[in-house]
Amino acid sequence: MTFLPPGIGRMLYVAAPLFLVACGGSGSATPPAAAPATQVYQFANGCFALQLPSQGGTVGKSEGRYLISESGFSAFRMRPTSLGTYLFFDQDSQVMSRSSDILSNAVNAEATITNAAEWVIEPVADGAFTIVALTTGDALAVDESGQLTTSQTGVPFAFARANNCANFPEADVAATGQSFSGTNPDGTVIGIADAHTHISAYQRLGGRFIHGDAFHRFGVEHALRDCAENHGPDGSMDFVGHFVRSGAPVGSHDTGGWPDFPEWPSHDTYSHQQTYYIWIKRAWLAGLRLLVNHTSGDEQLCQLNPIRDTNCNEMDQVRRQVAGLYALEDYIDAQNGGPELGWFRIVTTPREARSIIAEGKLAVVIGIEASKLFNCGEFLDAPECSEADIDAGIDEFFELGVRAVFINHWFDNAFGGAGLFGQSEVELNALNKPETGHYFRVEDCPEPDMGANLMSVVPPVEADNPVADAINAAFLATAPSYPPGPHCNAKGLTDLGAYIIRQLAARGIIIETDHLGAKMKNQVLDIVESLDYPVVAGHYHAGGTSSSSQLRRILGVGGIAAPIKPAADRYAGQIRELATVSSPDHFFAVPMSTDSGGIASLPSAPGDEDTTISYPFSSLHGDVTFTRQVTGNRTFDYNEEGVAHYGLFADWLEAVRQAPDGEHAVESLFNSAEAYLQMWERTGLH
Repeated sequence: MTFLPPGIGRMLYVAAPLFLVACGGSGSATPPAAAPATQVYQFANGCFALQLPSQGGTVGKSEGRYLISESGFSAFRMRPTSLGTYLFFDQDSQVMSRSSDILSNAVNAEATITNAAEWVIEPVADGAFTIVALTTGDALAVDESGQLTTSQTGVPFAFARANNCANFPEADVAATGQSFSGTNPDGTVIGIADAHTHISAYQRLGGRFIHGDAFHRFGVEHALRDCAENHGPDGSMDFVGHFVRSGAPVGSHDTGGWPDFPEWPSHDTYSHQQTYYIWIKRAWLAGLRLLVNHTSGDEQLCQLNPIRDTNCNEMDQVRRQVAGLYALEDYIDAQNGGPELGWFRIVTTPREARSIIAEGKLAVVIGIEASKLFNCGEFLDAPECSEADIDAGIDEFFELGVRAVFINHWFDNAFGGAGLFGQSEVELNALNKPETGHYFRVEDCPEPDMGANLMSVVPPVEADNPVADAINAAFLATAPSYPPGPHCNAKGLTDLGAYIIRQLAARGIIIETDHLGAKMKNQVLDIVESLDYPVVAGHYHAGGTSSSSQLRRILGVGGIAAPIKPAADRYAGQIRELATVSSPDHFFAVPMSTDSGGIASLPSAPGDEDTTISYPFSSLHGDVTFTRQVTGNRTFDYNEEGVAHYGLFADWLEAVRQAPDGEHAVESLFNSAEAYLQMWERTGLH
């Protein structure tokens, strides 16, 4: 594979005509020259002193208050909370905050970050700015004693560079150097695609199941805080997390988060954040260039979660997650100096994605993986939506930027039958009953090595919590009876299912085929073959395995298939297996499929006979050097814990490179963004 030299890239900090204030200096600095409005973003993560041009003097600090001083000054690390809004983080690691007392206009130094610490910077004439409290709309001013206060109009301030700031707390990306940009000589893009992940999963299942945020406007201390608030003081209330980990809704774990992280994140957690944005940045620096993020919702599991802060309507949860992705994009832009300057870019067309990837940035596609897409559930085989509801749903979510969808997830719905796999044997079958009014109905699988072995007699779950109660109630009501397995779902594609497939294809939306029952999947493939329309098996070992013949059909229509979270030593072999069913008519490469945040584990630590890596290591084209990733007081080592969080996919990639047949695997990975884009272009959406 040919790589072009690294591109110069876009500057992340825009220089401004501001004058330097010496460290620990005294007196006032010369006010800066006039700055255009766009330069409100230039302060991002820089170190500045705050001057008062109208009177002279610089903002200093005394006894927990800020005041105008003729000698000495406070140096502020300007930490964006979003585009144009900032925290003033001083050298004592305190933040400038408007008093929370509505009757007071005082401005104090506070150790705890609250909404009162957010300020909007607005330009005025002659290079000065007003600084407005986000919570109240009043502006920074100076009272008769020289103390900082707020008033309706405020006074103009100027910023001058300083160099004695404290560093704002943040996870360490643990990578130095510049990642690549540009394209191959033939115009194809360079980079890895992740065909299936869930950055936004912390907002699913009522917003309190997966603990920890992908970002927080107040920083990592808030994003990755102790999880006791969601999982209980010893983790014992993490019922759904324990349930999906072990099949029993009981257990405990150490809840500690930032800065020590004694037990999470780990490769096999299901209910803690693994896609914090700095960790994603590390993977991007290693070569990730296209990421398909599936927003998600499952009403039945949501209702079992005892602590939640949103309703369980699946489409409402998707709306919230879509909004959260755009907020994340803005946040990363803000950290990098302004709109469109960040490395994380949401895209809605393959043409836009090509441009973003050529710039060396990460193109992010928004998808949906939900059990009741557009609220199209069923109860006792009666659909809960109409063709008009489907049309309205496609219109709404296309406008929001959604470009990929699953029409089934874990339960039967108005479109057809869900794919059956291990968790379907007891747990998902128990929940399918309240969801649809019936248990899964089964038939013999159309091919070997498919389906699950559903149980007719299920021993009661010995636990006292909502998950155990729901399972026991479902099977006590009327126990299902099944012949010997393996079983596949007898419910096929419905008329509404056929309708939505054709409507999605008409809009150029990417159709995901995983989680479809075996019968339904074959029926969907019949339709897309007649339309010559590509589809995706983005994690084809999940939600009911796709057979070799089905994968051949998927790749035959110009689709994409990816194995889910494979061990580094097995990845090359899985690529070669897929190659045997690939089509000579289409560009072939295999993305990775992490399913991070998708109630799924990540690759574990290498075994005794598996490939290990050495630190530091270089990116595959030598422009970025990686050391062990550090978040707070915890240092992560791939050799010891595998992919504990998304950033360690950089380390996993190094293990893939060193594994047997690693060169072949790496070539496929770095061609996978191009393969995904060619598939997307075949939808007709440009």
